[in-house]
Amino acid sequence: MRYWFFMAVAIVTEVIGTLAMKFGTFLDARGLGLAVMYVMLVLSYTALALAVARIPLAVAYGAWESLGLVLITLCSFWLFSETLSVVKLVAIAVIIIGIVLLERGTEEQPHSPNGGDHAA
Repeated sequence: MRYWFFMAVAIVTEVIGTLAMKFGTFLDARGLGLAVMYVMLVLSYTALALAVARIPLAVAYGAWESLGLVLITLCSFWLFSETLSVVKLVAIAVIIIGIVLLERGTEEQPHSPNGGDHAA
């Protein structure tokens, strides 16, 4: 279960980093926005690396990118008044369905018998 926690951290920090870029431009504080972005993306990739120790890479990467995209789209609508058309809403639904189908069709990697979290 902790690997899904790492996955959630990876997604949330990616979204924060991406939104920080926009906030930096929006608030005329590009340096601060970029600094927050860099820190969040390092945290995101670190958490993603921890998550893929047990979550299959296709599921982890698919969820990371897709759910990040969905959250960024929704946050952009909410925070920056960007458009959220019917086509975008349908696309979000299709993305979520795709993630669920990908996860259902992939099994988690078994825990390594040597006590580590990855195969030798």
